[in-house]
Amino acid sequence: MLKNVLISGGAGYVGTLLAPQLVVAGYNVTVYDIMYYGCELKPRPGLRIVQGDIRDTAKFKEACKGIDAVIQLACISNDAGFELDEKLSEEINYKCFEPMVMAAEAQGVKRFIYASSSSVYGFSESPRVTEEHPLVPLTLYNKFKGLCEPLLFKHQSKDFVCVTIRPATICGYSPRQR
Repeated sequence: MLKNVLISGGAGYVGTLLAPQLVVAGYNVTVYDIMYYGCELKPRPGLRIVQGDIRDTAKFKEACKGIDAVIQLACISNDAGFELDEKLSEEINYKCFEPMVMAAEAQGVKRFIYASSSSVYGFSESPRVTEEHPLVPLTLYNKFKGLCEPLLFKHQSKDFVCVTIRPATICGYSPRQR
């Protein structure tokens, strides 16, 4: 059973809710986050917090020691934020992605779960959009989300399971509001 989970971007909007839920479910959780906005997570057994930048591949690789699964949430998460600094956004949302995957794989991580976005589909006249639907990105944010998916799956193997989820816009209360 996969018991040790690292959440990159774990101090963000989704991670601050996901990390405690995984701890309660019996997982050992490492939150890896640059903490641009601080950290609302409270110390507790089963939770380790590492302040780190996903662009620092060596530090990320070190944090992956003993980890069974990575949940990759770290990103600049909306179009408005993306437009403030497109170069930084490209570095965080795209350029450092494959080095992260390779670092996790090299440390023996068994599963890598990538939070993409349903926005990679763009607009469609189809009443049913499935995973086979073509990707039609409308912004750089969803373009880079879509480009990361094949980068992940080229590392797929029986020993390194790769998973992409494409959630719609996530809303609701979080201790780390956007």
